[in-house]
Amino acid sequence: MAPVRGFTLIELLITITVVALLVLATAPLAKNWVYRSQTHSGSTVLQEAYSVAKALALENPTAVAVPGTAAAGLSIATDGTTTTLLVCTGSAAAATCSASGTAFYWSATYSGLVTTSVSSAVNSATGATTTTQTAVAGTPITIDFDDRGEALPLNTNYTYTITRGTAPNTNSESYALY
Repeated sequence: MAPVRGFTLIELLITITVVALLVLATAPLAKNWVYRSQTHSGSTVLQEAYSVAKALALENPTAVAVPGTAAAGLSIATDGTTTTLLVCTGSAAAATCSASGTAFYWSATYSGLVTTSVSSAVNSATGATTTTQTAVAGTPITIDFDDRGEALPLNTNYTYTITRGTAPNTNSESYALY
């Protein structure tokens, strides 16, 4: 009789158990990696959109000559699954600032599963005022730029925060927009 080759049932069950434990141990690490990737992607796209809007404002395609008037704008909108960034000529709050609008110039998207918030700090003679807006479905965040590429209202500093996940698996990035 020839010797029997192969695995016994016990050896097979032990191998499957070890593999299952390894998968369960690494799942939270993979989840955190995905969250970090999504927040970093959103951060990069938002910084690019801000730069494109500033550059467009400096080109001044609408020939804005009145100080404090929007030459270009950035709109950040979400539907809950995708966040869309639009750069338009003129004000981002205008009805023509849409993907099919006449003021449309550039767009990009990133995962809407991340939360995007923009804080604006206005420094004036009466003191500093800080306002924070979070992009939610139906309520876009808008930032306008004058013909010198400065964010409106003048003397406003913008900071954004992009967050993904819930505690304890939260990942976020915050940067000042220049």
